[in-house]
Amino acid sequence: MTRQEKSDNYSAAADMDIVKQILDGDLNALELIMRRYNQRLYRIARGVVQNDMDAEDVVQDAYIHAYENLGQFQAKGPLFVWLAKITLNEALKHLRSAKGAKNSISFDDPLHTEEANHMADLITGLPTPEQDVARKELHRLLESAIESLPDAYRMVFIFRGVEEMSVEHTAECLDIEPATVKTRYHRARRLLQQQLADLVDSHAGGVYSFDGIRCDRIVSGVFLRLANRNRS
Repeated sequence: MTRQEKSDNYSAAADMDIVKQILDGDLNALELIMRRYNQRLYRIARGVVQNDMDAEDVVQDAYIHAYENLGQFQAKGPLFVWLAKITLNEALKHLRSAKGAKNSISFDDPLHTEEANHMADLITGLPTPEQDVARKELHRLLESAIESLPDAYRMVFIFRGVEEMSVEHTAECLDIEPATVKTRYHRARRLLQQQLADLVDSHAGGVYSFDGIRCDRIVSGVFLRLANRNRS
């Protein structure tokens, strides 16, 4: 058994111990679950509702729903998966309750829908200040990636990809065969895509930042709502 498998098994066992404590009436044990999964559930909610405060509300709703239905958790899979499904459903419910078609979401393959043009719309439309900052950062990253290419590939990419010169004119300027231009341009693009993909992979875990204050706010909000329900 690998270290990760041992860690996953320990986490699942610990989750079940906490679930039993909660079912036995120890409401404070719920905080252990929230502290463990707040960030991950927040990211799921944030990916759907695309708003920080709405995402916090969704996560609180998810915990309330999970607490009220905890006896139905069969432990056929990880607790987090069960919580993630609840969070996703709560996020979708939040969107359905909002007015306007723009608040809908589709999980269909974008290649087969009009959503395939979504990124193109973002690129061609007038940018918001946030998008403008993001584009400048993207340009900086792309420039850095281009500069890291081997000389032969970098120059072909600059002529073909940046300056949009024809294969023939690029070959003439660099004094190489047109076939060589095509090959080097293809390889340059692959290298850039790989470098940017690696960058995305290495930084993906940092998206939708989640600080201690947000975690505290979700925990406090859930306990306050549960307390209000018990008093009513």
